[in-house]
Amino acid sequence: MKAASASSLQGTGNVGLVSATTMSLSGMMGSGLFTVFGFAYLTAGTHFPFPFLLAGIAVFFTVYSFAKISAAFPARGGPAGYIVTVYGDGFIAGWMNLFFYIGFLISTALYASGFTEFIAVLTGNFFTPLGLKLIGAGLVMLFSLLNLLGARIVGIAGSIAIGLVFLALFGFSGIGLSHIHFADVTLLGGSFEGIAIATGMLYVNYQGFAVVSSAAGSMTNPKKTVPQAMLIATPLIICLYVLVSWIAIQITPLAAIQADPGNMLGIAAKLIAGDAGFIVIGLSALLASAAAVNATIFTASKVLDVIVHAHPKTQWLSKAIGEGQFRPLLISAVIVIGLVLAFPLEIVGKMASMAFLILFAVITFGHLRIRQQTGTQAWILWCGVIINVSLFLFLFINGHNTNPSGNIALMIGLLATFLVQVKYHFTKSEQH
Repeated sequence: MKAASASSLQGTGNVGLVSATTMSLSGMMGSGLFTVFGFAYLTAGTHFPFPFLLAGIAVFFTVYSFAKISAAFPARGGPAGYIVTVYGDGFIAGWMNLFFYIGFLISTALYASGFTEFIAVLTGNFFTPLGLKLIGAGLVMLFSLLNLLGARIVGIAGSIAIGLVFLALFGFSGIGLSHIHFADVTLLGGSFEGIAIATGMLYVNYQGFAVVSSAAGSMTNPKKTVPQAMLIATPLIICLYVLVSWIAIQITPLAAIQADPGNMLGIAAKLIAGDAGFIVIGLSALLASAAAVNATIFTASKVLDVIVHAHPKTQWLSKAIGEGQFRPLLISAVIVIGLVLAFPLEIVGKMASMAFLILFAVITFGHLRIRQQTGTQAWILWCGVIINVSLFLFLFINGHNTNPSGNIALMIGLLATFLVQVKYHFTKSEQH
């Protein structure tokens, strides 16, 4: 079958491979390593960061799928454009793009919550919980305004922030390795269920690989630059996550992690480098979270643009958000702020992972329909679909058994976007 395209691209050439790669890295270098990691470690109970490794392997099937689609059919709006490419502009694509938009907003809320978590850590809980929520809201508004300056500025800001974060984490790794007693290292521990749930929790750390595709319109040769950026950034971030998390696991006492799971990396840094190490990691967490907010809310606005311009019968939405970037970014920021105020970090993290597991499974499954045009092996795509669905089920069951509020909110979002798309569908049908 012939693939549909969200829109043709005429690149402006403002974003090169380096900026594109750092944009992809900034989408993946969010708050998960600094905050959710401790919760995932306690869930997995393993002395080696298998969840980070397995989550990276799991997402790489999706990375490969997206890279092949982008090489054959680069489209504005990134992942939202891919959905239109594999399904056309009909019911499924419209529904999933609406849900994709919600998914990116949940991720942005996760990164903003991670930012406030480390503000609390660095200031010794100087701010009240409400004060921290307001700081998170301010961060979202700040980067929404920054996004008005365009993809090039988003890429430059991400490059600077991620460069500093990488330097800090490499420094942590170098010092940390010298503190490990390798004779005492063990890889034992953990259960299959615990590791699977932790893998699902950490999956969200990698979902941001695709944010670079939203800047395809600002590249001279997006067919080459987008897949290269994704395929370079993902292995780099997998190696970094596994190394840093393994060092933290070996260094940090279990009792200290249990006392403050949201600050596991900070505790490890303080043990190996004192207060200076603690401050450096804390500032790195702030930079990483800010860079992820910056990149992810940019992608959310591009998804919304695709919903308005690539799908039929969206006149009411077009009128609501108007022309230009300001109102879409403002709407996105308001929704993200609501999520930051409503949910704690751990629940937002699980919601974000589950949302993207659904979406990546849907896109990868749709890729099977056009695999001859992209030159992709069917078994690789089927592996991606099965892995994404399996991890979603593990997370959903765990959420049901521990704190179902995140599951309920996510299902409400899925149902609400379905009902909105039903309205589009019937409106279209009535006019034929």
